Amino acid sequence: MKRPELTRYLYAPLLLCVSLSGCSEAPLWTGSVEMRNGVEAITNPGTPLLEQAEDMVSELWTLHEASWMDASRVHVQRDLITVVDPPANQVHLISTSGEVRASLGRPGDGPGEFRRLLDAFPSGDELVVLDGGKSNIQYLSFDGEYLSSLHVHGQTWSGFLLDTGELLLQGEFLSDPHEESFGDWVTLREGIEPVAFTSLSLEPLPEEQGVRCSGFSSWAGGAARMRFTTPQIQVFDPAGSLLNTIELDLPVEVVSDSERDSAISALESDLASRGLPPPFIEQNLVVMAERWRVKCRFGPLRFDPVGRFAAFLEQNPDDFGAGSATLHVLSREGVYLATLDFPDAWRDFTINDGVVYALTRNSETDLITLRAYRVDLPDSALAEAAEVLEEARRGAGRVR
Repeated sequence: MKRPELTRYLYAPLLLCVSLSGCSEAPLWTGSVEMRNGVEAITNPGTPLLEQAEDMVSELWTLHEASWMDASRVHVQRDLITVVDPPANQVHLISTSGEVRASLGRPGDGPGEFRRLLDAFPSGDELVVLDGGKSNIQYLSFDGEYLSSLHVHGQTWSGFLLDTGELLLQGEFLSDPHEESFGDWVTLREGIEPVAFTSLSLEPLPEEQGVRCSGFSSWAGGAARMRFTTPQIQVFDPAGSLLNTIELDLPVEVVSDSERDSAISALESDLASRGLPPPFIEQNLVVMAERWRVKCRFGPLRFDPVGRFAAFLEQNPDDFGAGSATLHVLSREGVYLATLDFPDAWRDFTINDGVVYALTRNSETDLITLRAYRVDLPDSALAEAAEVLEEARRGAGRVR
């Protein structure tokens, strides 16, 4: 078996001075940059550069709509936010100042109606809607007018637009119902068969005990795939070629026996209360007991197309009590900058122009609220993050 090619750019920890007023008490960056099989790999320590980041966040506004059944997806483009409410088969349009503009869609089989809404996001002057019940993609105007639709062989769960104009979709895709799968992630353009986005696999870690959980997200016009058991990110260009990898030294968390037993018991009670047949319940319990070996507590990952940073969520999975949300902030180059703590559990979030839009969930009522937070990263921190990586690439390997 061929061993990975390692070309180390940085042999000793590189000390990074990041401060608004000076370097006397500044944090140190002890990460490294390497080449692995011709691809740059950035490894961050588990401690961010900015250890005190509370003052970076200010809440701008909150919006709670009692009519939302179970809003679970949020997207933003320029001055428009889309909140996706799958149980209601509706998409809610909201301004970036927190004003409700419209609610589009309803259950049904006609144009502009959805049988099983899964996701919807703005794309230029159109709204792209993924309908799992019809196995199609609908294009609507922001007034709700039906424009066109595209049938997809298979099941589409989520997606976003690449800089090439193609859609990157997650799901289960077939060239024909009786032929081979195209894979879990495909690019799609109207009139062209789905194409697998990448053939590069995300190999399981020994600590994961066979559990795999990951997801794709937009990144600088291309895409990034992130492992959710521990933060490992692969950054791709729009054509699916690997550009670089980013890692954070945050460990995989193994589920304790007591936690797993409690989760299994709760699942069994829930399934039995629905009147499901015992063989079905037993099969689900076996599957989940195997899956609940480690926690998929990181992710999703979001990239700010206007600003200069990305962020991913850390939160206990719902099966283990969820709890409050922590946002981990990265520079667009991949340096771990800060952690930001929030009081509520989050369902989803997105970022645009330095503002984080989060769907938060009340732990007692389960009601969903849309909250907007301004994140003000110091310009000096972003500049130093870019500089330290450039210096590492030059192979300086010296104390700053």
